[in-house]
Amino acid sequence: EKGNGWYVRHYEQYFDEVYVLYLLGHYPNEVRQGETRLVSLGGRNRWGDLLLAPWRLARFARELGTNSVFLLTADMVFSWWTAWWVKRKMRRKIVLLPVCIPEQLYQDNKISLSGMPIWLERLFVRYSFYCADVVHTARAFGMFVDWLQGNPSASHKLIITNSIPEAVPSGGFFDRLAVSPSTSQLGSDPESVTKLIYVGRLHHEKLVGDLFHMMRFLSDCGFTKDRVRLCLVGGGEEQEALEGLAKELQVDDRVDFIGPVKNEQLPDYLLGSDIFVSPLTGSSLREAALCGLPVVAYDRDWVQGLLEDGKTAMLVPSRDAKAMAEAVMRLIEDKSLRDQLGVQVRRLAEDLWSLNNFYEDRKTSASLERIWD
Repeated sequence: EKGNGWYVRHYEQYFDEVYVLYLLGHYPNEVRQGETRLVSLGGRNRWGDLLLAPWRLARFARELGTNSVFLLTADMVFSWWTAWWVKRKMRRKIVLLPVCIPEQLYQDNKISLSGMPIWLERLFVRYSFYCADVVHTARAFGMFVDWLQGNPSASHKLIITNSIPEAVPSGGFFDRLAVSPSTSQLGSDPESVTKLIYVGRLHHEKLVGDLFHMMRFLSDCGFTKDRVRLCLVGGGEEQEALEGLAKELQVDDRVDFIGPVKNEQLPDYLLGSDIFVSPLTGSSLREAALCGLPVVAYDRDWVQGLLEDGKTAMLVPSRDAKAMAEAVMRLIEDKSLRDQLGVQVRRLAEDLWSLNNFYEDRKTSASLERIWD
């Protein structure tokens, strides 16, 4: 799926074997590509999985039969617990790599990542930073560098590199990008349909519902279903609710739910679109940028200080769907601006999120080796 973990194959540049372990939830049997394997250690009871996670993880590490085992986790909430046996009893090094900024999500949704009270989750997050041996981020993650440098629990154990495997799409994405032709039609006919695309999970924290309000504003401004369409690539628990919202706002006839798409197929969808729209930009923004797609996004989270309004993206105030609609209309009407944004954001993407950047950083950056020493 779009959110698959195969970008971790880039870690094969560092290790003989790479394992992606699912500790919570039951997934299909082991899947393998190259020297990377996706393995499920969870069951069907989330809280039971959480309770047993430290022992399951330790057993798996022990079965590998080598002391050269490192645990890299993006879990800021429970890693202090799930990794404690591996860290305390087996003396393995724990590297914490944050991929979201919790406080931003608390402000948006008024609920925590885990479903626990926010005050309790804050304590868990702080303790996860405390228990980690290393906190790792990259300049390719934008605002994450400033956030972690200002975090007392993380700053003294922080390692910053230019690139990182999590910042680079899968090899399959780049292989497909090299042969996928662009089929964008915007600008060839003033009355042609403009294809907007969102890529990501359909989950409450992603604020996807704002895009439906954006479509309502576009409709009110005279953009019919034959002029503007929104394509949603991705799946998730909120899809049914979003379908209901689309009907309520009377935009369901101009919204297409595509469902999950494999990462190596994503260039076909991006290059066949005209404008990338995203309230909460994740890894898909990097993929859209590598395709040279003009971006309309909320000015928030990790893109602050990384993207420049009017130069590499159209940035609008957070939660302002009307402003997002106005930015889309401006791009539809201004071809030179569209072209400029597409060129500039692709140039930025090639500097930050390309394979060449990652491999060059792998050769020249000695600081990353400190993680594994």
